[in-house]
Amino acid sequence: MPHLTRSDRARGCLLGLAVGDALGAPLEGLSAQQIRVHYGQVDDYLDGHKAWKKKPFRWRMPGLYSDDTQQALALSDVLLAHGEVDTAALSALYQRMATPKGAYAGVHRGIGRSFRKVLDDLNAGIDPSRTGQTSAGAGAAMRIAPLAIYYVHEPEALFDAVMAASLMTHRDIRSLAGAMTVAFAARRLLAGAGREPSLIYRVAADVHAAEDKIAAGWGNHVAGLSAHLHSLSTAVARVEPMLEMPREQALASLVEEANRHGAEPVCRRPTMGFAPALVPCCLYLLLTTESLEDALVDVINLGGDADTAGAILGALAGACYGPQEIPTRWLDRLKNRAGVEARAAALDLRSTEGLVIPDLIETEAVLSKEEEAYRDGLLALSQQAEAHRAP
Repeated sequence: MPHLTRSDRARGCLLGLAVGDALGAPLEGLSAQQIRVHYGQVDDYLDGHKAWKKKPFRWRMPGLYSDDTQQALALSDVLLAHGEVDTAALSALYQRMATPKGAYAGVHRGIGRSFRKVLDDLNAGIDPSRTGQTSAGAGAAMRIAPLAIYYVHEPEALFDAVMAASLMTHRDIRSLAGAMTVAFAARRLLAGAGREPSLIYRVAADVHAAEDKIAAGWGNHVAGLSAHLHSLSTAVARVEPMLEMPREQALASLVEEANRHGAEPVCRRPTMGFAPALVPCCLYLLLTTESLEDALVDVINLGGDADTAGAILGALAGACYGPQEIPTRWLDRLKNRAGVEARAAALDLRSTEGLVIPDLIETEAVLSKEEEAYRDGLLALSQQAEAHRAP
């Protein structure tokens, strides 16, 4: 692999996040078996129409990312405008993104019930540090990579920034530590760490220290501390012996380990949207595949929370391999590629000088309208096909 500059790794990280999200978004909620039945092995963008024939709201415009990347871009814009995670500014941006069509929609794409409740609370004037839900999901981890780029040489500042960005939506220790895991793994990869088993132990140690720091500083606010204080660092550390296992055995072990950390409902796949399952799974696949393409193809075909898994693993693999290892067929069709790349460059430089950063809300509004038109076209074709089949 050619020498990578820090700028290369930053671009790879943010582009990888967006690409992985766009690849996985149409598959979200499907099992690995359902994916095989409908598509065989997925290795490119698709719209989801075949698997979700009766649910047009699940159809996706190929190459368009979901709320995972949107929130990463929003976090990037706040960092670049304020030089820190200004929670008031981030809250206001999330709310502005929701306003064109009311509290839940606007330009947000694919947001879940938990984030809707956060928006309700923010709109009600509740302090952003108090709007986090008790879910142990991976929503805080999916968007966190921009912080690793910005604070690549400042681990203490990175910890503070991850907490500020994450408490707005999550206050379970497993979610917060999941975000810490992705942030600290990305930071090490951006700084040039190798894709080696030792990465697992170093990241586990980073996260263990972060979990203790969260307990010491936020003990009266964070949920799950008594039962799950070291769930993420433990689950991450236990990835290392799995690296030598056959793939199916390792995936089963990831699920078994996740269930030791209070999965509700019971975890049945390693890409369930549960931080102690999905985040270690992404680290496992990063270290047991030989390319960014292989890693992303493997993770999205596992189904489950495929967009979030794709976003997290895409960010890590992009930081490891750089943008030149992202297949051209994915980069060329990625929507808003220029906006993603410009933000990556600005985060790396900590400056927007000389860079054109398109307005986030305007860009996402255009993209959502394009997707709506794409869906309308698919729906019209489907109705025509049904009419022809009718007796």
